[in-house]
Amino acid sequence: MITNIIKTFLIVLIFQISLQAREININRIINDASKNGKHLFVWLHKTDCGYCESMKEFTLQNDTVKSFIDKNFIFVHINVWEKDRVIYKGFDGNGREFAKSVGYDFYPSSLFFDNDSNIVYAEVGYRDNSKTPNEKRFYSILNFIESNSYKKMDFEDYEFNIQEEL
Repeated sequence: MITNIIKTFLIVLIFQISLQAREININRIINDASKNGKHLFVWLHKTDCGYCESMKEFTLQNDTVKSFIDKNFIFVHINVWEKDRVIYKGFDGNGREFAKSVGYDFYPSSLFFDNDSNIVYAEVGYRDNSKTPNEKRFYSILNFIESNSYKKMDFEDYEFNIQEEL
């Protein structure tokens, strides 16, 4: 009898803990990224989004892309349907409200922040990881941010310069 009560209590406790929202303090994360010489990469997505799931599986889990992100970025994902609390500059609310407040409420969206807490580049929509221009574009975006090229030129110029080098 007592064993069943303890088991039930533990199951309820684990369930409650799993339902708790996490706090995503972008200001603090950017500070940590800055100390480590990295940029913040925030990936906005939602549950039951086929494009989000495909990008997660085929792009973000690609060994080359994942390794580059792990080495050069602090990566944070925000599922806008979860109850996470997001803090950014003067904003304090859920993921969906955050996405709307920064103007990127289309999913998936990839947001890149500099050390001054500014979004320096955003890529809206699915980017696959097959041998197509989309793969090259996403990897080029990562390099564009990591190299701080966004401080000197826009992405289209950067991409044009890369093509000329090939």
